[in-house]
Amino acid sequence: MNTQKHTLAALATLFFLVQTVWAQDFQSSIRQNIDRFAGVYHSYEYIPAADTPAPKGYKPFYVSHYGRHGSRHQIGSSGTRPYEAIEKAEKAGLLTEEGKKLAADMLRIYTEHNGMDGELSVRGGREHAAIAARMNSRFPEIFKSKKRTRVHCQASTVPRCLLSMANFTGSLKTQAPSLQYDYITGDKYLDLLAHDYFGEDDYKDRQTHLNDSIIRANVDPTRVMRTYFKDDPKLAEVVPDPWNFMRYIFLYAAICQDLEYELGGMDIKHYLTDEELMGLAITYNERTYSSFGNSLDFGDRITWASKWLVEDFIARADAAIEEGSDVAADLRFGHDSGLLPLAGLLGLEGISARYPVGQAYKNGYYIWERICMGSNLQMVFYRDRKDNILVKILYNEKETAIPAVPAFSGPYYRWEDLKAHLVRISEDKSDPV
Repeated sequence: MNTQKHTLAALATLFFLVQTVWAQDFQSSIRQNIDRFAGVYHSYEYIPAADTPAPKGYKPFYVSHYGRHGSRHQIGSSGTRPYEAIEKAEKAGLLTEEGKKLAADMLRIYTEHNGMDGELSVRGGREHAAIAARMNSRFPEIFKSKKRTRVHCQASTVPRCLLSMANFTGSLKTQAPSLQYDYITGDKYLDLLAHDYFGEDDYKDRQTHLNDSIIRANVDPTRVMRTYFKDDPKLAEVVPDPWNFMRYIFLYAAICQDLEYELGGMDIKHYLTDEELMGLAITYNERTYSSFGNSLDFGDRITWASKWLVEDFIARADAAIEEGSDVAADLRFGHDSGLLPLAGLLGLEGISARYPVGQAYKNGYYIWERICMGSNLQMVFYRDRKDNILVKILYNEKETAIPAVPAFSGPYYRWEDLKAHLVRISEDKSDPV
């Protein structure tokens, strides 16, 4: 009996140590760049990476792309409720002196949100311009071809996506002035680029329950409530959910980096301790993973929505490969809700990894590198003189792999092998549950 107790105690200690190491790895990655705490709100972070040379005789001739819009303002209630909550407390006389400072800074963010709900920021436009410039310098053969001068552009109807497209193509036009552009948008393309998930309504309650459990497990609001609010019985009526108020601070703190130009560099994350910031970062890492990732809980429903988009990649690539095609690139501009499910369905290494919600960050799944603002997928097509076609896949401008597809050489795949995989994952559109 004693032996069993010692064994159980040892296992519990080991589990605690492993959990601690996981948490330390997550925190360490954020401390390397503190803005990463914002997760899905993190401004685009370009990390230079080396290119594996193409096999001998192969040259790039076409690229098929999907880009999330760049950095933006907050959306809807995420831009209004945080200030409205603290304003209510201020009007009730419940703020401490420190609370009044927080309220003043939150008012600046709230004011900037007014009339700019969800709109692209200056930084967001610059992100897309820079991505385009690097694409051109990385694959000059594609954009300097005398035969391939047309670029087809599809975008969500949402203005931040349209402006991301404008900044991207404007930059590309400067780099390669001979290119001609076709622009298209409409509800049809919004549906293609960010399709509704299967049975969305019937699992929102489960998502909400999981996310509420995660914030309560990782965030303690006690210090915030004591520091910024007076000890008053009325406070429970004005701020009934302290964890929700922690979320409000996070939403404003996270968006400051995206509004770097508009807010003059103002930052409010210093109103949170390191421990609070990390707890909120974990919460939103898992929240985003549950919403858009290939989780064990919801992934089948979410990735299902990308099947039509995969068919678009196939059809446009086949058309571009045809002899006589003048298409150099197919560019798509959409949302996190389109790109991360696509990555999950494709089976991209690491990005499509499946964990229970609440366990992703413990396994190195960091939203800041998976689906930050401006995140992008590029399929780069290569051809040799015998018309053999290879494809290399970049995610956030880094070479990546699809383990389910046999590689030809390093990160390069035969198009026929990759296409067979794409057809297989997109052809069955029946209900996933």
